[in-house]
Amino acid sequence: MSAQDKARVGTAFDPKVTSRNKWAFISDGACFNIGQAFLESNTVLPTFVRTLTSSPLLIGMVSSIRSFGYLMPQIFVAGFIENRPLKKPFMMKAGYVMRVGGIALALSALIAKNNPGLALAVFYLALVVFAFGDGFSGLPWMDIVAKTIPPDRRGRLFGSMQALGGLGAFLAGFLIQKLLNDNGNYPANYFTVMALGAFFMCCSLMAMHFIVEPGGPAPGKYCSLKTYLRRLPSAWADNPLFRQLMVTRLLTGSFYLCLPFFAIHAQTDLLFPASVVGLFVSAQMVGTVVGGPVWGYLGDRHGPYWVIRIVALMTTATPFLALGSRLASALGIPALAYALYFILYFCIGGFFGGTWIGFSNYVFDISVEGNRATLIGLYNSIGAPLTLLTMVGGWILQATNYRTLFGIVAAIEVVACIVAFRLPDSREVSPAPPSHTL
Repeated sequence: MSAQDKARVGTAFDPKVTSRNKWAFISDGACFNIGQAFLESNTVLPTFVRTLTSSPLLIGMVSSIRSFGYLMPQIFVAGFIENRPLKKPFMMKAGYVMRVGGIALALSALIAKNNPGLALAVFYLALVVFAFGDGFSGLPWMDIVAKTIPPDRRGRLFGSMQALGGLGAFLAGFLIQKLLNDNGNYPANYFTVMALGAFFMCCSLMAMHFIVEPGGPAPGKYCSLKTYLRRLPSAWADNPLFRQLMVTRLLTGSFYLCLPFFAIHAQTDLLFPASVVGLFVSAQMVGTVVGGPVWGYLGDRHGPYWVIRIVALMTTATPFLALGSRLASALGIPALAYALYFILYFCIGGFFGGTWIGFSNYVFDISVEGNRATLIGLYNSIGAPLTLLTMVGGWILQATNYRTLFGIVAAIEVVACIVAFRLPDSREVSPAPPSHTL
């Protein structure tokens, strides 16, 4: 490991801690990804909500709440944990809260048949707890990864995590398809799917207990949340490369406008059966499984900026694939329509995995111990409003149609792709200094 890599975290990596944490993180991440498949916020959960309401806005809120709850709290979490020597205790408490929310999601299905209004209310309350619990635990988790896993191994770690979890999630997709195809067993079928998701999330929590966080002095003096928030404009203004990264992230995020509506479009306009949702999950997981090792190798060997470029190409492809599937269906070529939709969900799986590996490692590369949590928090929190675009997409859909919605996203994503290819190699630049020292 180079001296520059050591400088990024301030201390050398302990090989024993690295080895132990590698397996703990892989076990945690694999179980989490499998659980996520059963609680998929772009396929399974929106189709469950559709059994309770026909409102596109309410359906679109599922993906918004799930993503917004994960991303938005992180800048506040960064201010709370950055100057504390140990982040794991906070991570574990938030992890328990998240799993309670997951269990409650499953329980909401039990009352869906007799009281759909109450089921909808319980579902959304549980979803908020689930999403925000994930948001509070996510940043300290990432900080411990950066603290204990060397930069040239992070890509492989994330890739292995995604490959194993994605393989399990791929198989889970067939079980989801079988369960949701049994319409006569509603709502027990949705309860079973979501309960399995909560179970694997609890397995993930058990693996988190084995993560070791090295002790030591806090990286800086404690400051109040108010003082910390006043420093954030400087952290943004004094890091031009971080700003360029965020512009890329925000443009690629236009993808959220239509993300939860792909599955609904397939059922309502293309007349695909409801059970195909499970196959979409499997196709998405194939993208994750195949993409994991590719992103890991590409990121470690050539740098995360190449991962970001390819992710931008994949997000650009998705609205065009949806429009192509629509055209194939209109021309009476259903096999092509199905094939294009499965490729679409393959790209979605690649997008999520590649975004996580590419953008996160890019932030790691341009930061150091004293400002890493802040930049990760800024990255996630600035990107949080993007998740609300699903509700904007619902509004556009109500006012226009699917062709217009997909066309708008396609135009923005083309621009995002151009911007992504202008990002420099993060490993050829010096890490950004902590904002409080500027």
